[in-house]
Amino acid sequence: MYPQGSQTGGENYYELPQKPKKQYSLAITSFVLSLLPILLSVFCCCCATNSVAVNGFIICLLLMTFLALFTGILSLISHRGGTGFAVSGITVSILMLFPLIFSLICVNTPYYKDMMKFTEHAQEYVDDYDRTGEVPEDFEKYKDPKYDDVWKSMGFDSFDGFYGDFIARYKAQNAWVLDPSASSSRSESSRAESSESRAETTTRPANYGETPITI
Repeated sequence: MYPQGSQTGGENYYELPQKPKKQYSLAITSFVLSLLPILLSVFCCCCATNSVAVNGFIICLLLMTFLALFTGILSLISHRGGTGFAVSGITVSILMLFPLIFSLICVNTPYYKDMMKFTEHAQEYVDDYDRTGEVPEDFEKYKDPKYDDVWKSMGFDSFDGFYGDFIARYKAQNAWVLDPSASSSRSESSRAESSESRAETTTRPANYGETPITI
């Protein structure tokens, strides 16, 4: 009979208790989810042109941020390891909450909705103003005297002056988008002019002793 934990050779065969393996999945998930709204917000700014789509997109980013915050806190509470990832995910999520909430508020203001409406139907508004020279009914509300100080701060006497200047600037910056036919005619005329210039400078090779003739 040998005492428990020993062998005939006197060697101790007790095994040391193994440390539980740490799981970093929650911490890494929190960190990745906290970064996704930053990357996707760039896509939203560049591609979204509809107020409803922008609104839904921001809500999705908010849900993603809250999920990153939740998984990071859960990882710290459960002591699963990956403290650095968890803390980073929580910090980035908290910092992202404020601009996302502010953006959601701005998107739902009437000014932003009117701006998006103009962007969606820019050609119609520009053609209507070129034809009538008047502010459309959709934006008549900005003629209210309570907005006069806003237009005067921009250097205009009224909203009519602001709208006319805005249309002119928009046409100058988006000429190729608003009038594709004009761009095609310009390109055709430029090609014709270039061909004429090439034709004018073309010379016929002369034989020995003759002067070259320009065609």
